[in-house]
Amino acid sequence: MKLVIGNKNYSSWSLRPWILMRHAGVDFEEINVSLFTENGKQMIEKWCPAKRVPVLHDGPLVLWDSLAICEYIADKTTDQPLWPEKTDQRARARAMSAEMHSSFTDLRSAMPMNCRRIVEGFKPSLAAQIDINRIVQLFEDALEQSGGPWLFGHYSVADAMFAPVVSRFRTYQIATPLLSSQYIQQTLSDEPMLEWYAQASSETAVLDSFEIMP
Repeated sequence: MKLVIGNKNYSSWSLRPWILMRHAGVDFEEINVSLFTENGKQMIEKWCPAKRVPVLHDGPLVLWDSLAICEYIADKTTDQPLWPEKTDQRARARAMSAEMHSSFTDLRSAMPMNCRRIVEGFKPSLAAQIDINRIVQLFEDALEQSGGPWLFGHYSVADAMFAPVVSRFRTYQIATPLLSSQYIQQTLSDEPMLEWYAQASSETAVLDSFEIMP
C-alpha cells in the first residue's frame, strides 16, 4: 500500500487515514507531497486523480477520499475492529464520522490545523463557536455512553476522523468540559499522534493561509 499525504503540520485530511493505518498496524509506504509548491503540484498530478490528498494506492485500487480510505482499511483489518461491534453504536460512529467529514466548515476556515502553533487569546467567531459546541456535544455524549477512553471504548474510525479537530482544539486553546478534555489529552498523548507531531515539527514549509493570528 502507498498513502499519499500532504504537509503533516497542516493537512488535516491526511492525518485521518494515516493515524488509523498506524493504529491498525497496516504496513504502508508514505508518499509526502509539499502542498502549494511546483514539485507538489507535479506529485499530485502523478498520484492524485482528484487533485487532492490523501490518496491510497493498493495494487490497482486507487482511493482518493479520507473517509473512503478509512472504511476500506476497516474492512481489510480483521485482527482488530475499527468500528464498534454493536449495531447501534456502529451506526452512531458512522454518523459522527460522516458529520465530521461533511460539516463544520466555519471551524475549518477559522481554525486551520497547525500542529506547530499555540495561538494564545484566540476568540472563535459565533459561527465557529457553534461548530465547537456541536463537536463537544458529540464527544460528551459518546464518552458518557462508552466510558472512554476513546469515543466508542476502543479506537475506531470515528477517533481518526476527529483527530484533526483535537489538534485544532490544542492549537487554539479551546476550553472543553471534563470528558472532552480527558479525550483530547488521550488523543494528543497517543503514540501515533506523537509521531505525527514530531514529524510535523521538523517540517520547514510555512503556508501563510494556515497561520491564523488571534
